[in-house]
Amino acid sequence: MLIVVLGLVIIVGFGRALLTLPAVQDMVLENGIAIIAKRGADPLPDSESLRVYVCGSASPLGMGQAQACIAVVTPEHFFLIDSGAGSTDNISRLGLPTSELDGLLLTHFHSDHIAEIYEVNLNSWVQGRPQPLTIYGPQGVAEVTNGVNATYRQDRIYRTGHHGEDLLPPALGVLAHKTIVPGIILDDGDLKITAYLAEHPPIHPAVGYRFDYRGRSVVISGDSNVTGETLKIVDGADLLLHDALSLPTVTALSEALGAVGQSRQSKIVSDVMDYHASTDSLIVLAEQSNVDMVAFYHLVPVPPNSVVEDIFIRGAPDNFLLTEDLMWFDLPIDSDDIIVHRP
Repeated sequence: MLIVVLGLVIIVGFGRALLTLPAVQDMVLENGIAIIAKRGADPLPDSESLRVYVCGSASPLGMGQAQACIAVVTPEHFFLIDSGAGSTDNISRLGLPTSELDGLLLTHFHSDHIAEIYEVNLNSWVQGRPQPLTIYGPQGVAEVTNGVNATYRQDRIYRTGHHGEDLLPPALGVLAHKTIVPGIILDDGDLKITAYLAEHPPIHPAVGYRFDYRGRSVVISGDSNVTGETLKIVDGADLLLHDALSLPTVTALSEALGAVGQSRQSKIVSDVMDYHASTDSLIVLAEQSNVDMVAFYHLVPVPPNSVVEDIFIRGAPDNFLLTEDLMWFDLPIDSDDIIVHRP
């Protein structure tokens, strides 16, 4: 046994020594870059399904995961719902076709839902998106979009000046916007997108979205308490992705902060409890509706370990789950299946 261990140590040490040689480093670099380039050139596999990707599963109360972002992809469509910090990197890691991005739908204008609007715009512009990116959202979306355009005006000038107008047409780097109200905001015969009123006081209006595609459906809440509007919009839905707050965890966190004299932080954490759906309220929602699967996202807080994960999901039936970044759902057409893919 000792001889085997010594042999492994020698092999590892020899391998490390080799990696210090420029010729070996160049070979590793060339092969690694070739693999990355090939992966980037491979298109998203063809599918007739409605596919839903978790680009960001976190709330501001959590680290290690990107903030709120969900991607909805069909053979003909690609929409993002919200664009929190860290989510654009996940969009790239998932290999989503950003050159085909049809629009970014905002639920409201908290920072963790809009932080990477321009990163999404830049990424899809560089990838060759053929039209300006439209930002959809409730009243206020014009102010947000115009502010992003103004803030990054110099960035667009630099990039077009460097790469040329043929590669980065200036007009395609400027965001467009469309103010929406609850109701159907798109219906092309295959895909119907419906906005519904969310409850996220003092924010008004805030919205969530339902996507119906050839008999399959998903609802994405943004941030909201459970209301009668929620119950109506999830009726008959295959999949609900809803922001979720673990009341026992947040309560314990607030009390612990107060006990060590961090009264300011304790109050802020406590305030969060009244404008996010508790896990218990979502369990009741599922009992009152016929939604097939409920997936918690925008987790408040992001569970740091398996114990808190168990507390989060405590009392929930088998058709509930916690999301994590890079998870995705496959909803095949002419089927009731929901296939969950974990990273």
